[in-house]
Amino acid sequence: MLKGRFLFRAIAQRTMASKIEPGAPQPIYLDVQATSPMDPRVVDAMLPYMINDFGNPHSRTHSYGWKAEEGVEAARKYVADLIKADPRDIVFTSGATESNNLAIKGVAKFRKQSGKNHIITLQTEHKCVLDSCRYLENEGFKVTYLPVDKGGMVDMEVNCVAQKEYISIQMLLKPLEKCQSMLMT
Repeated sequence: MLKGRFLFRAIAQRTMASKIEPGAPQPIYLDVQATSPMDPRVVDAMLPYMINDFGNPHSRTHSYGWKAEEGVEAARKYVADLIKADPRDIVFTSGATESNNLAIKGVAKFRKQSGKNHIITLQTEHKCVLDSCRYLENEGFKVTYLPVDKGGMVDMEVNCVAQKEYISIQMLLKPLEKCQSMLMT
């Protein structure tokens, strides 16, 4: 009779295998910003940690935690090597919301020490960005919410006023250099 981890592994393998239907028609999924199919190489790398070597990488008092921490640190080094960074600078989060909160609030609070307390963002930003900005407004930061036109573009001439105390522009823009040069003058 199978027990513990081996039973779980047998059930997981049987369940996953039963859901794979090669050639079966699939609907087209267009929201890959929210989630996307996992690269098979990632599945191969993660499968041992999902079936046999699962554990809390922050629990250093048992072998499950040690093995999980080993995997996380190997992944951290791999990512750091890819972008030529120090592994200590790589922070894994559970998703975009947590990442956006960490980045926006972290940068804002760091820059506030230098007297810069103005954040510029778009009215059309993701809810988690707007929520972080509203939170920072309650903390005393000035936030400017720029409008966009019907095509989703920002009119840089109208919206980039020369304000030296801005912290960052939380948006992706092609003409960002133009805006930055206007803010630096």
